[in-house]
Amino acid sequence: RRSAHFRLCCPGLTRQSMPREDITEFSKLKEEVNICIPQCIERILGKVPAYHAKQVDEWGDAIGQAVLEKIQEISGNFKYIVNTSIMEKRGAGLHTSSAVFWDPETDGAVSYRWESKAMVCVVQAFGVGL
Repeated sequence: RRSAHFRLCCPGLTRQSMPREDITEFSKLKEEVNICIPQCIERILGKVPAYHAKQVDEWGDAIGQAVLEKIQEISGNFKYIVNTSIMEKRGAGLHTSSAVFWDPETDGAVSYRWESKAMVCVVQAFGVGL
């Protein structure tokens, strides 16, 4: 089940292309994480034609869990935090920021902004070395 789920969310990646478990620097995973995030978002929101406030919690949870599962499969050498924000597109501005205190040699983050005609989704994934 996990392999099929992985191919659904991240079809461009194969187990052979993934880093080995000896990777201890999040910076070496950023490219693959940047591939997975939009694919996971698209799988959940890609065919949603309109923003529905009652479904935002469900969408956010599903995206967060999908991204978390995928990056854990890429490497289990980190503790991960995934933050998902979904906002209706109505002309308002959206700004997100984070402040961290960590080891820049091992820890890192990726932020991805996805848009449709109806909404904006921002996913932030943080990897903290074990």
